[in-house]
Amino acid sequence: MCKITDFYQFKYCRGNYFINVFINKESAEGIKSLLIEKLKEKKLSKEYRCVYTILKDKINENMKESIYVKLRINKCYLQYLKDLYYDFYDREESVYIKEVICHLQYFINEDGDNIINFYDLIENTKI
Repeated sequence: MCKITDFYQFKYCRGNYFINVFINKESAEGIKSLLIEKLKEKKLSKEYRCVYTILKDKINENMKESIYVKLRINKCYLQYLKDLYYDFYDREESVYIKEVICHLQYFINEDGDNIINFYDLIENTKI
């Protein structure tokens, strides 16, 4: 595991929250192979190296437990996953990352809609 850096203090604030995503083991293996390959790059920034290491460790931890791999991903990881997807766009394994990105975007949008509905409810119920 990498050292705790300013990345954590900046990224893990109240506005960011975790989303649970379940993927099958084949998808997890594909994503893990791309993460390992990306981590071998020498020009990778400290922030990206930290995020990719955390994701790889999460996949490794949850791979043995069941048929599906549960990833508890912070919504701020979406940008890093998109960058990983674009780096390996021409590879077959990039489809797995694209699926995770689509699910994350869907859940983030759904949560945003629910929050808006909640605020409307509060406004309508004031006395």
